[in-house]
Amino acid sequence: MFSGKLFLMFVATAMAQKDLSVDCGDDEWVTVRWRPELGFSQELDSSRALLGNCPPSRPASEDSLFFRVFLRDCGFIQQVTAGRVSYSNTLIYDPQPERAFISQPVQCVYDLSVGEEEPEETFSMEIMNPDFSGPAQSLRFRLGSSIPIRAVVEPRSRRPLRIYLESCEFATDANISRAAQVHPIIANAGCLMGSKAGNSSFLPRRRPDEMRLYLEAVWFAVGEQVFLHCVLEACAVQSLPVVRKACQFVPEHHRWVLLDDPSQSYACTCCDSSCLRTTDASVDGVSARKVLGPLVIVAEDPQGDASLDSQSSAGLSEAPVWLLVFAVVLVLMVCMSVLAVSYYLCFWRGGRLGYRPSRDLLTKY
Repeated sequence: MFSGKLFLMFVATAMAQKDLSVDCGDDEWVTVRWRPELGFSQELDSSRALLGNCPPSRPASEDSLFFRVFLRDCGFIQQVTAGRVSYSNTLIYDPQPERAFISQPVQCVYDLSVGEEEPEETFSMEIMNPDFSGPAQSLRFRLGSSIPIRAVVEPRSRRPLRIYLESCEFATDANISRAAQVHPIIANAGCLMGSKAGNSSFLPRRRPDEMRLYLEAVWFAVGEQVFLHCVLEACAVQSLPVVRKACQFVPEHHRWVLLDDPSQSYACTCCDSSCLRTTDASVDGVSARKVLGPLVIVAEDPQGDASLDSQSSAGLSEAPVWLLVFAVVLVLMVCMSVLAVSYYLCFWRGGRLGYRPSRDLLTKY
């Protein structure tokens, strides 16, 4: 959040609707109560509802859903224009598999305080070559291989920043609210879940404003277009307290370890349950949402199609040499066999086919 106090200008785009109540607080938290319009016989089910990528904060009551979330969580999209900062997201309810989603936009808009500057930080995120020497030349990845990711924040002021990945997930659509499938990779405010369930891992930092990691190409929408959705955060470089984190599971140690300071890995103990987002007024930061793709995860060698195409176009002109040699030898063997059979029948057996010795000659001697 920007330094200084934010003055609340606008509560929500749908505040006037009786089925939606949105309270955009000045403490970076938003409270939402929503009653989606269902059929007469349908009961409200909390497990079918999301605010961005966050489930309800508690079970449904009085036919309403309740969310209380941090504006940096749940995939809120931040935009700053003309001295205002807005946070946008979407409420989604899936009533039945055979029916369409019910959706409702949510937005909070704030005025920046007098004398407060707009954020000048620039976030970037790329899929890289395996050695991180440049952008990836191909976005096709074999199942089980590593997808190199690089995220950077470029501060335009003199204050040093440290970048974090608050959340990342694979989805089958560039708009995550429309995605038919979603697979979480980083969750719980910085826990690399793919490091425990697979071979994903953070790389040691080279500098605070850069983060590199390998994501495993998991069995998700194989052969289809896949998009990587990530929420990036950056805050002032500091040692204590641990407010934002980058945690990964280290099998050798059988525990979660904090990337930047393993001695404070206690901050990662919640990764297997639910991490509560803590706020600290002294820690100011900025965030952005990035979407990479489309990439494709394939079950075979990602270069297999190209090699098959080149072999097919080559045709017989590029047939293996051994095949030609085998054909010549086979023809020679057939010819030798025909000659041998012919000699046996025509010469050794009497010079003609069907030859039978005369009975007289047999009894003469």
